[in-house]
Amino acid sequence: MVGTAWGGPGKTRWSPAAQAGNSVQARAIIPRMTFRLAPLPLLIACAFAPLAPAALAAPAATAAPAPAQAQAQAQAPLPRGASFVREVEGIREYRLANGLQVLLIPDASKPTVTVNVTYHVGSRMERYGETGMAHLLEHLMFKSTKKFANVGAELSKRGMQFNGTTNFDRTNYYETFPADKAHLAWALKMEAERMTSANVIRKDLDTEMTVVRNEMESGENDPVSILVQKTQAAAYQWHNYGKDVIGARADVENVNIAHLQAFYRQHYQPDNATLIVAGAFDSASTLQQIAADFGALKKPTRVKEPTWTVEPVQDGEREVTLRRQGGVQALFSVYHVPAQTAPDYAAFEVINSALTDTPNGRLHKRLVEAGLATEVFGWSSRSAEPGQLSLGVMLKKEDDVAKARDVFLATVEGLKTEPVTADELKRAQLQWAKDLDKVMSDPQRLCLTLSESIASGDWRLLFVLRDRLQALTLAEVNQAASTWIKPSNRTLGRFVPTDAPDRTPLAQAVPAEQALKGFVPKAAVAAGEVFEATPANIDARTHVSSLPSGLKLALLPKKSRGQTVELQLKLRFGSLASLKGQADIAGLTAAMLPMGTRQHTRAQISDAFDALKTNWSVAADGPDGATASLSTTRDNLIPALKLLGEVLREPAFPAAEFEQLRRQSIAGLEQASTDPEGRASNALSRLLDSFPADDPRHADSFDDALAKLKAARLDALAPFHQRFWGAEQGTLAAVGDFDEAALKAAVQQVFGDWKSATPFERLTHPVSKTTGQRVTEHLKDKANAVALGALPLALQDQDADMPALRLAAHVLGAGGFDSRLLTRLRQKDGLSYGAGAWIDASPFEPAGSLGFYAIYAPENRAKVEQGFAEEIARFVKDGITADELASAKKAIQTASNTRRASDKYVAGAWVGKLRLGRTFKSNAEEDARIAALSVDQVNAAIRKWFDPARVNWVIAGDMDKGQ
Repeated sequence: MVGTAWGGPGKTRWSPAAQAGNSVQARAIIPRMTFRLAPLPLLIACAFAPLAPAALAAPAATAAPAPAQAQAQAQAPLPRGASFVREVEGIREYRLANGLQVLLIPDASKPTVTVNVTYHVGSRMERYGETGMAHLLEHLMFKSTKKFANVGAELSKRGMQFNGTTNFDRTNYYETFPADKAHLAWALKMEAERMTSANVIRKDLDTEMTVVRNEMESGENDPVSILVQKTQAAAYQWHNYGKDVIGARADVENVNIAHLQAFYRQHYQPDNATLIVAGAFDSASTLQQIAADFGALKKPTRVKEPTWTVEPVQDGEREVTLRRQGGVQALFSVYHVPAQTAPDYAAFEVINSALTDTPNGRLHKRLVEAGLATEVFGWSSRSAEPGQLSLGVMLKKEDDVAKARDVFLATVEGLKTEPVTADELKRAQLQWAKDLDKVMSDPQRLCLTLSESIASGDWRLLFVLRDRLQALTLAEVNQAASTWIKPSNRTLGRFVPTDAPDRTPLAQAVPAEQALKGFVPKAAVAAGEVFEATPANIDARTHVSSLPSGLKLALLPKKSRGQTVELQLKLRFGSLASLKGQADIAGLTAAMLPMGTRQHTRAQISDAFDALKTNWSVAADGPDGATASLSTTRDNLIPALKLLGEVLREPAFPAAEFEQLRRQSIAGLEQASTDPEGRASNALSRLLDSFPADDPRHADSFDDALAKLKAARLDALAPFHQRFWGAEQGTLAAVGDFDEAALKAAVQQVFGDWKSATPFERLTHPVSKTTGQRVTEHLKDKANAVALGALPLALQDQDADMPALRLAAHVLGAGGFDSRLLTRLRQKDGLSYGAGAWIDASPFEPAGSLGFYAIYAPENRAKVEQGFAEEIARFVKDGITADELASAKKAIQTASNTRRASDKYVAGAWVGKLRLGRTFKSNAEEDARIAALSVDQVNAAIRKWFDPARVNWVIAGDMDKGQ
């Protein structure tokens, strides 16, 4: 799939296509994710993470050194061929004799390790007729090398969380796994192997070609994503930043294998790469391993050629119009700006925030709040060479686009007469500082974020940008806006001739060395404790209790990197009788809570959480509950909790915000109704539904959901909140650095007297009786199709057969490259970019399902369906092998270990366990049951439960292309 992700310090994020990151247990076929500190004008992600378990099986975790030991290691003798370069804010840089740059970021507080290799090659380095070459190589790096027959399969067998991404300036690969010397050693050897010894052969290219086409077609499904690409292309006449990273279809399909091999040999070399190791590891022994594995690679004799194309100054407005099917309208504007290394670049991070922040940005207030649009978005590209400020607006199909366009351009280009204010500057600085704190406390995110600074010229540029942002003055921000944001520098609509063009100066790339002059590193982020994330240790360190009101607590205090803490609160309310006909009101009520309280507006609440460096959310869990979460730091936890309490307990339900929410929801439904993924998911839900229309569990069609939204009344929300919302049936968990007594007292103060006026009775969800049905959803003008399948199973999550079925599902489709379905449909037949299976079951009643999915070109529908049928039939007939059993056991166990290393995961798991009266001991017991399984036991469960004839299938796409 194409993964386009953009972001900056402002909170408004928009991602028209997918970014990898969620596990296959998630219901979404294409998980969505954005990175706030890694804005990429266009990012292509191989997205292997959704196809693989989260981690690698670890026989024993190896603790990283404590801070005192780390200092001693830094002073230890260096291995031969390695030299120490510098240490900046806890990050140590080394250089090998062959030119490889090495960054070590030890962090003993999280029992995982991330290995990342960033190559200084992206689509910017591609030549005429060879577009897409950098991304194509990214795919082939998961194929064969001299030592590995299939790199992707080897990663999946080890259960590693892994991915590869390509953008304009760089390509990177990473894998995350539980801290273990053997696994770290394997990962380093593998990365050293594919650095210079990948095969890059025609056989691998041929089998991957349909997959790459499938990825192209997936991006073609989103007209707004294509609008972005077309507008960027119009903004650049010569520079490769105007070309789509995935490349021209003709270039990719006709790629010359000899040229591709030469491109690989030119750029995949130690002197053109940076290796980063972050997490819990021993620095001295790891550096020795790196010197041994990577130091053996020869320093290349070729000369690295720079890119020299400079985009000329734009001399007038440009326009591009895209016409294709879709459920929304959109405006998108591009302004050329300096590169990240330029002194005035930081101003555009502030300008973007001032314009696109939700709910405080000018465009949000003048377009969304005014009812002219449903959403605004934007980003400023942190690129190695002069890039762009990009701004966009989403509108409903019936909105007045001409009026919105006038307000949009008047607001953006009116910065010259209506300058950025002190409050807008401060807000952007607070948001940026908050986001950077989160990155610095998370080794994996820090590793990936540094990859973007490396692409811009030097990893330390992240800290230079931080310092420049904090030192910015209003005069500097507004001078940058006046210089660069003007009509002659805009690509949006029409051409208007003028006798006296007002042009920008020529942007020049600024060397990183010049940008780094005067840079003074700040203190490194505070390290956390070494915490063994085993079920027994989690249970032993967690204190479970209840408030007099009934609210249950699970508190796990521990020292964490950056003094971070994760808190989650689940509320439950209502019953089948009391919630009849209330499902739409329940959802709107939860969505309106963040929109303002009796004391503060939505904007004030947003600013207050930013000042507390807190990420937060409130969302409905169906009609009978909601989840609220906080991600913050020790000093800010109690104030953030009190502010959250105000949001949950004292909503104001402002009319203007209600209309904004209604418009955004309508636009979202209309867009989903034209998307194959959205149509397939909705159709499958309705197929399995057996509840009457007024039942809160009923699955609405798009038309019914839209009708309910349009008919919804604001005056129904406050009574619903007063009648149902309360905390006595709730569960709350906190994990991280906090004072337990103070937090418990604060929870009692905020939620102790909050009770629902309506008794709670859990909504049952019996297993669907619908089996063996097939539904086709026909969509015109869509280049990609989606298949979803569901086999209802009368199983509860702790039934005797569940461990065997979980392992069976892993082998069939949940194991990424190591699974039967992906091996057949992607590796062998080259038909689908993503395909697989998952299994889930209720903890309350025998109601489970085995699910299947695939994305593919509509013309390949018959072959995809044949592949599914043959693989499932063979699976039921022959069962699994001993090798598959052993591989799946390791991958599942390691995935469990990696999940438990996340404080957010542990907090989320506790709120569910408190309701069920369980602890993490149940996880250990399930792990033990899986470890004890035999091949015969798994195969017996497969024969008992897997019935291909009972699977319900939904196919969504342009069926005319499959005729």
